[in-house]
Amino acid sequence: MTEIPGREWYSRLSQERGAPFRCPFATVEACPRYYQSLSLLGAAGSTRIPEVEDERLLMHWKSSDLWPRTDEQATGIFGEPGNPSIYSNFCPEVTFERFGHFAMSLTRYADELDSGHAHERLAKECVPPGHPSWSWSSCAPQHFTDCSIYAALAHRFSAPQPQPQKREPWWRKHLAEIFVAVVIALATATITKIFT
Repeated sequence: MTEIPGREWYSRLSQERGAPFRCPFATVEACPRYYQSLSLLGAAGSTRIPEVEDERLLMHWKSSDLWPRTDEQATGIFGEPGNPSIYSNFCPEVTFERFGHFAMSLTRYADELDSGHAHERLAKECVPPGHPSWSWSSCAPQHFTDCSIYAALAHRFSAPQPQPQKREPWWRKHLAEIFVAVVIALATATITKIFT
């Protein structure tokens, strides 16, 4: 990876693809991957979603067809509790907010020795300081338009929605019956009045 997957990179891809600068579905209510990424970061040292809200969102998304059905599809963190070394299948919007790179997967260096060797190589190659290789042994950049969840959501919101049929008021269906009943009631009242 030669480019830094930061704001300029993301903005350029958005422009080239005729897309908004940032993902329009990047909220916990609109996207299960965004929600799952944000929720998992709470176990990795970031601020947690309040427990009641997290449980509500989890129940909401687990009933959705967009929720991952296999571990390979799911967003995940791996490594020591509270200090994960692998972030997998993350929302690039969330990784940017947390780590400064639009990426779907990030892996830390195994130890200081690996990190030290990588830093020596990066310095020799004059890799700029903002490049993810200074912090991560691997970084899989991703623009939101390449996300499978985005594709499904964009299709659903761009597909023509069936127009609800206008429902007539209940009484219109039975108007003739109501009219006949009123006429009979009036006639009955009139006849009763005449003969009494």
